[in-house]
Amino acid sequence: MTNKERRTANIVLAIVGLTVVNSKFGILSGIYANVVLTFFKCPTIANT
Repeated sequence: MTNKERRTANIVLAIVGLTVVNSKFGILSGIYANVVLTFFKCPTIANT
């Protein structure tokens, strides 16, 4: 394995790692946003 190949492999691994982390973070923040939205919607529905 040459230096160029090793560097390319590292870049690919880094991109894949970041993508996985971002997707997990995205799913978590999506769930959190839904919970917050429903929590804020309920009181307004109850008040009207």
